[in-house]
Amino acid sequence: MKPSDLETLIQRKLAELPAPKAPGTLLPRIMAEVRRTRRSPKRQRSRMGGVRQWPAVRLAAWTVLILTGGLFVDWTSGGWLGNAWGGFLTTAEESAIGAGAMVREARVLWRVFLEPIAAYLVLWVSAMWVFFALLWEALRSVLWEGSVQQ
Repeated sequence: MKPSDLETLIQRKLAELPAPKAPGTLLPRIMAEVRRTRRSPKRQRSRMGGVRQWPAVRLAAWTVLILTGGLFVDWTSGGWLGNAWGGFLTTAEESAIGAGAMVREARVLWRVFLEPIAAYLVLWVSAMWVFFALLWEALRSVLWEGSVQQ
């Protein structure tokens, strides 16, 4: 038998089969689920309105922020924004200097106190992980799975 004959035979036999029928209880169950999900609090609309209104609110808020921010900026004489930016840069520079000092102190603490015992700490923590994993498995198999019969 050729593959094309086999394909024709299979198509003919499949066409002769009756269409599958859904159980009579399927439609009422689906409709009940649809009604239940429509009433769920997740799908209720918010008090501020539908979801479609939020982009308009966001656009209006950004417009107000930009326009009111532009009223207070005095670009020619520095204004309050220039003073605030200068204060921010000074604070950032002081923070960077303090962070550098803290890194140097942490490096000294590491080299003096922690580096000599780091390998032992890693070994001890690893051993504790293995011990507690084995203990957990033993308790789980005895208490919850009931593998030990008495």
